[in-house]
Amino acid sequence: MLELCTLVGGILAFLAAFSEDFRTFGVFLMMWMAYFSAVKVGQVFLWFQWDIMLLEAGFIAILLAKLSASFPVRYSASDAISLWLLRWLLFRLMFSAGVVKLTSNCPAWWGLEALHWHYQSQCIPNPVAWHAHHLPGWMHNFSVASTLIIEILLPLLFFVPLRLVRLFSFYSQLLLQGLIILTGNFNFFNLLTMALCYSLLKDEDFNTRRRKTTGISSRLSNLLSLIIIGVVLVFGGYLFNFRVTPEYTITSSVGFTKAQFNQFLTHAVSYSICAAVALFAIQVYCSLVCALKTQKLWRKCAELAGVVAVGIIGLALLFSSFVPFANLDGQSVEKLPVSVRQIHSQLRPYHLTNAYGLFRRMTGFGGRPEVILEGAPSVEGPWTEYHFRFKPGRVNRTPPVVIPHQPRVDWQLWFAALSQPNDHPWFYNLVYRLLQQEPDVLQLMDTSTIPTNPKFVRAHLYTYHYTQPTDRSGNWWHRVRKSDYLPPVSLSSPILRAKLEESGLIGRRRSKPIDPTPLSQGLARVRSYIGQPADLTALLLVCLMLGITKCAFPNAVERRS
Repeated sequence: MLELCTLVGGILAFLAAFSEDFRTFGVFLMMWMAYFSAVKVGQVFLWFQWDIMLLEAGFIAILLAKLSASFPVRYSASDAISLWLLRWLLFRLMFSAGVVKLTSNCPAWWGLEALHWHYQSQCIPNPVAWHAHHLPGWMHNFSVASTLIIEILLPLLFFVPLRLVRLFSFYSQLLLQGLIILTGNFNFFNLLTMALCYSLLKDEDFNTRRRKTTGISSRLSNLLSLIIIGVVLVFGGYLFNFRVTPEYTITSSVGFTKAQFNQFLTHAVSYSICAAVALFAIQVYCSLVCALKTQKLWRKCAELAGVVAVGIIGLALLFSSFVPFANLDGQSVEKLPVSVRQIHSQLRPYHLTNAYGLFRRMTGFGGRPEVILEGAPSVEGPWTEYHFRFKPGRVNRTPPVVIPHQPRVDWQLWFAALSQPNDHPWFYNLVYRLLQQEPDVLQLMDTSTIPTNPKFVRAHLYTYHYTQPTDRSGNWWHRVRKSDYLPPVSLSSPILRAKLEESGLIGRRRSKPIDPTPLSQGLARVRSYIGQPADLTALLLVCLMLGITKCAFPNAVERRS
């Protein structure tokens, strides 16, 4: 059933991207329900922040969608409320991402040294990350400081009603997300964030033939915008002690204490919540005024009903979002009314509002830990390594480029390397399926190096480092074996069977065996055709198909007037 949900959701998403007729309330609702089901069933494999962010953004997209394809209205007065909610989501996402880096008290962030390790220790590095890792240290420090400025200070400009300020905020966030895409494989997270950034723009910003205004009000607006942008940038440089050296490098360091930052955070969270309530009320009022200006009576009633409905839902989402947002400083949440916290507790199971904050603490200070699995026909060997398609394994393999795909097992193995196998019950299931030579699991591997008829599987923990630019071996990595991660186990090993019984994977018989059905057989065939993406070929083919179909059938995607 999960495969059916994801397949239906993927088909609907493709159709919605192709034709406006499929960008309706019902289609977006079905897509949201399909992904919500996948998140609930996928458990730890789909418990990433971008998964819940997609659910939150996807639910707001439902409010933006038309009721039906035949609905004659292109724009509704309630759309402005939904777009405001997307902007509020973007604000919480970016502000939280910057704040948690400092509230974690991680020395790498406070010392502006996180990028000295990040490019090497990220879940799945790409080729550009190797080159970025070897940039001068002052560039790493400057990049960290700039990231904190973009994530903490610039989101405060998201709601400033000045065009140049909005455009500056928009392009600043796009620059950050673009650089992350360039140097890492973070699936669809950055693309989704970039999509949210478009909530900062207005229709006039998409008009390439926009007439230039030269009135006094326009000039004053531009001047005020430049002053605001300049003050924010200068203040950011002051906070991080930017200095240009005689060698034309830039030195940077944190120019504030932890106590000062905590004080700022407490005020910022409280004022942001108050401002959000006021701005949301203003937006609802403006939408009501816009609805009342509608000429036809039936249209006016429909617009008013839409504004009221979206306003009530939006208010519930706004109040619910205050709880995870107020938790940033650990104090403000207790000041929230009990009714607000009750709304959050009611909506929390549906992931409609969530807490965010990526890269809270940096890892990989002593090198990158990696779990390497091996298989053998006997406990004496010979042992052959299992190489996954994407995670580091062979030291001479070029790091992959897989965005926007997320190889979930490869990602989970990154977390497994940071702890013990007992903390990851799924790891024993992976070993069990390798011993069974399960075809679906073997597809996750590089099939050219799969051990033949393994009776035993074991795992070692290695430490990986990037090679130096002066290295002429042609390798991307060099590694050192650190310790045993899992001793050799077979299908009959007591330790393996005990862990599988704890997880309920063996020892529990179904009351009725599951026989293949035409539906399950059809899904299996589709899965075999799709397989595991090895590179960007699938994405490029989809983009090419969209381009060809839009050129061949321009009327199918033409917006209604």
